[in-house]
Amino acid sequence: MTDTEQHPVTTDTPPAPLAPLKPRIGTIVWGCILLVVAAIAIAASQVDFGDLTPTVIVWSIIGFGGILVVAGIVTAIVRAATRIKDDPPVG
Repeated sequence: MTDTEQHPVTTDTPPAPLAPLKPRIGTIVWGCILLVVAAIAIAASQVDFGDLTPTVIVWSIIGFGGILVVAGIVTAIVRAATRIKDDPPVG
């Protein structure tokens, strides 16, 4: 057998490389929200929350909202940096 019989030459072009997979931020955020809800449910079943005041609840909601705002800002910064890196230079 010759080399060409063992390894036939094809004229097909190779497939285009696939774009790298990027995490979906919305999915991650909603997953974190569900984890927090699950953690609260587990804690509520283990601890007596009868002595919680409305002030504690309000501050907890404010803290959770602050975490979501910070996550949104970080996401915006990362997305902007990625967009700048991917743009071709002008000129």
